[in-house]
Amino acid sequence: MKRFSPNLMHAGALLVIAAFVLFLFASSPTDGDFWWFDSSRHAMNSVFVRDFLLEGGISHPVEFAKEYYQKYPAINIGFYPPFLYVSAAPFLAIFGATHAVSQAVIILYALWACVFIYLICRRQLDGVTSLAVTLCIAALPEMLRWSRQVQPDIPAIALLLATAYGLLRHLEGGRSGWLFFMAVCMGLAVLTRTQAIYAAPVCVFFVFFSKYPHRPSFGRRLLALGTAAVIALPAILMAAYFSQLYQSLAVEMPDMPKLWSLQNWLWYAKILPQQMGWAVVALVVAGLIAAVVASQKSGMTPPMRVVAALLCCSWVFFSVVSNKEPRFNLPSLPFLFMLAALGSYGLSARWTARATVLLALFLVCRAVVGHPVPVVAGFKEAVLAAQAVTPQERNVLISAHRDGSFIFDLRTVGHRRDIGSRRADKLFVEMKIVREMGIRNIDMSEKEIVDLLDREKISTVVSQFGYLSDQPTMLRFQKILDAGVFYEKHQTIPMTGETLADETELVVYKRR
Repeated sequence: MKRFSPNLMHAGALLVIAAFVLFLFASSPTDGDFWWFDSSRHAMNSVFVRDFLLEGGISHPVEFAKEYYQKYPAINIGFYPPFLYVSAAPFLAIFGATHAVSQAVIILYALWACVFIYLICRRQLDGVTSLAVTLCIAALPEMLRWSRQVQPDIPAIALLLATAYGLLRHLEGGRSGWLFFMAVCMGLAVLTRTQAIYAAPVCVFFVFFSKYPHRPSFGRRLLALGTAAVIALPAILMAAYFSQLYQSLAVEMPDMPKLWSLQNWLWYAKILPQQMGWAVVALVVAGLIAAVVASQKSGMTPPMRVVAALLCCSWVFFSVVSNKEPRFNLPSLPFLFMLAALGSYGLSARWTARATVLLALFLVCRAVVGHPVPVVAGFKEAVLAAQAVTPQERNVLISAHRDGSFIFDLRTVGHRRDIGSRRADKLFVEMKIVREMGIRNIDMSEKEIVDLLDREKISTVVSQFGYLSDQPTMLRFQKILDAGVFYEKHQTIPMTGETLADETELVVYKRR
């Protein structure tokens, strides 16, 4: 590869990365067929920011937000940090408020993440190996899954990788520009996903407690730290406001191992084959052993030190938190794979290059052929059916587990902005975020239910049969629909894709 100039190598690598990222977008759900339960709400948050800026929210912010939530009760921007939604709003304003545009924003963040993986690796590896490592990470099963859902995980990872690169470049020469680049990216990462705060101790340690060439003055370094803190402040304040809920998620989740149990500290290690695949796990284990050997022989290189520190902090952070899912420690995976590659490269550059290239080819081919993205369809069709029978200035009641998908599609599909929506799980029960955290029935008689539906101007109901049917009021509500006195069945729409056992169909009822 020496016959190619560095600029030509970088351009070629960027083209290959862009081609793979374009494949990610082409294979993503973009037609209102969200699979993950929160994805539609994250997309709806971005649409809300877009509408807030373009439709009068600036002049009357409180009134606009209240009226908007009353009409589209699927936004939760007050619970999640807002940077993803703010960054997506310009794209939605220019190209339209659609699922496809929301997903395209996630894909742009995936491109950003890949670019910074490549740049970090290039501080130690050759161009071909760096490109292979980048493709390997991007094509890991868990990375593939969440790159193709409208979730804040990939954007936060992209900003964390940019933080790592900025820190690395700053440590190499002490340039203040890279110091503040690191600080801004660190703050934005927390402002995208609060859990990114785990990287803050790493940045503080290297900037304040390690020696490196041309280190800026203490005041300048403190100013950079303050910059990151100010940017991240809204997310920190939100975490403080929801501290009781976050505490429950951190220490009291049911069916999760106790903090100091061996099962807890091995939880994420056990699911690595699910997240990465056995072939990748084998290579990673070999690479980590090589990293230990290489460090003992010649010391850790600066990229290895930064990557290892971020990996350790992320692994400890997500192991301490009681609420565990394969998605939650996603930020650990890029640093884990990079550390293994950097370590093995220190022992044998040729072997590492060959192994990562072959693995990249295998993972990319498997991604193209064998890893279709999960979707759940049926809500767009239910929206079109509801729009066809709902009178002007009336409301649709949605009773379904994925009610966020229906509400997003109601806002973005067709031209019926006069129609509002209501949620059955807000009217008839009280639920904490997810059912597992607590649900309480709001006791109402059938007459009270009918009176409430009249007061809320419910002309159309879209119901997933059996949803929350163990709650007495929800069961009475379903009996009212089945009786056919006040509402009659208009259309039945099958739900398709990776659905739950009780998600078989959506039934559209119209008011008699």
